[in-house]
Order: sequence, then structure tokens, then C-alpha cells
Amino acid sequence: MTTPVTHINLLQRTAPAHSVGWALMALLALTVVGSGYYGSSVRAQAQEAMRLRDDVAQQLKDVQARIGVQSGAQAKSTQATALRQEVDALQAQSQAAQALIDAVRTAEGGRSDDFARALTAMAGLKEPGLWLNSLTVSAGGKRLEVQGEASNGASVLRYARRANESLQPLTLRLDSLDLQPAAGGAASGAGTGAVSFRLY
Repeated sequence: MTTPVTHINLLQRTAPAHSVGWALMALLALTVVGSGYYGSSVRAQAQEAMRLRDDVAQQLKDVQARIGVQSGAQAKSTQATALRQEVDALQAQSQAAQALIDAVRTAEGGRSDDFARALTAMAGLKEPGLWLNSLTVSAGGKRLEVQGEASNGASVLRYARRANESLQPLTLRLDSLDLQPAAGGAASGAGTGAVSFRLY
């Protein structure tokens, strides 16, 4: 046997259909008016925020410009101080160099140009297989001594001939030659021909 079931519709309209429509329209109208008001309020706040942002950005630019001017002035001041210290240090070195030049001129009777000419004449000479260990200018630029090593004696003779040709305008001459086997030549074996020399 089946139990009788009673159906109750809880969603049954109690008011006429047009009143629900009016309520929905009123709700919609309130929503539109509220959105418009809220939207205008939000737009006003956004415009105020943008104006505030622009003001802050301008103030930041002004502050950065002032900092740049101050940094530039400080940098110039720092650079000027550093340059002044460098100039002072260089001036002391310049005075020391001038004192040395004056001392050389006094000691050599003002003939320091003779030194320079002799050194210039010798600096331009090159001979393959020959290298200098020392070059001494003395007696006010009137005496010259050259010491070095060469792969063979013929290189030394060619170098001496060319040196005398370049020194001829200076009235200098390398007339003497001391020649001996190079110190490393004996250790490396006979027949290498390496020599050490002294021209004066």
C-alpha cells in the first residue's frame, strides 16, 4: 500500500507578477545610480591620485636637480683639490729634475749637450747578432766606451766601423777594441764563436 503524498509548492507566488518586476526595476535603477555615483567618486579619487603623483614626480625632479648641482660643485671641488695635490707633487719632481740638470751642467762645464749627441748617435746603430750591455759617456762627452756581446767577431768589427762613421761629426772615435770569447761560449762548447767586447 502506498502512502498518500501531499505536495506543497514553497515557491508559489504570493504577490502579483508585476510587483516583482517593479522591485527588480527599482533594484536595477538603484544599482545603476549607485554605480554611477561610485564610479564618479572613483574617477575623482583617481584624478586626485594622478595629480598627487605628478606633484611628487615634479618635486623628485627638483630635488634630483638640486642634488646634481651640489654633487657637481662637490665633484669640482674634489677634482680641483686632487689636481692641486698632483700639481704640487709634480712641481716638486720638476724642481728635483731641474736641480739635477743644473748640477750636471755645472759639473761638466755646460757640456751636457755633448752627452746627448753622443747617446743619440749610438742609439741609432743596429747590428744583427750584437747587443750592448753598457754605454758610458765621460769626460764631458769626449770619451765613449761600449761593452757588449756578439755572435761572432765580424759583427763587432762591422759595428765598430759604423759607430765611428756616425760619431765622426762629433769628433769622437772608438780606436781600441778588447775581444774575448763569451763566458757562456766555453760552457756551450767550442766553435760557437760568441764573443764579448769592449770598444773605447
